[in-house]
Amino acid sequence: MYRVDLEKKYLFFEGQKFEPRSVEGNFVGFCSLCEGELWSFAYYQVAEGWMVAARCDKCDKMVLARYDSSWSWKGDFDLEAAEPARSTTEHPKTSSILDLPREQLEVVFTPAELRDMERCKRGEPYTRQNLYRARAKYEKFERLFGVRIDL
Repeated sequence: MYRVDLEKKYLFFEGQKFEPRSVEGNFVGFCSLCEGELWSFAYYQVAEGWMVAARCDKCDKMVLARYDSSWSWKGDFDLEAAEPARSTTEHPKTSSILDLPREQLEVVFTPAELRDMERCKRGEPYTRQNLYRARAKYEKFERLFGVRIDL
């Protein structure tokens, strides 16, 4: 089943979470249940092309339309509301770099940045430029994993 967080507009399917590329509201077709108008509320770019989340203006049915990369329609799927994603900006978990799984860190940071973040945390000499680059990526890490890095 395809699910969408109506607050943050995240799309969940095939075990993945997708952030919307756009949240434009456009007329995209007619509802198969009541003939009401379908209006988009989020667009997602996926490996196969595009997914467009839409809602009927009469019966509130939600639909996920799948398109290929050249915007040829491939089909519609039922879409249901998901539990809202935990807001990482309200109360993010704070962790030391040494306590986080290496796999998560490697998604965002380079090996040199990780090395110098660990050195800084342990009080050892480090390269400042690598730490500056890493700090610029903290927000992205927090957004992806819901964890604020304490360094």
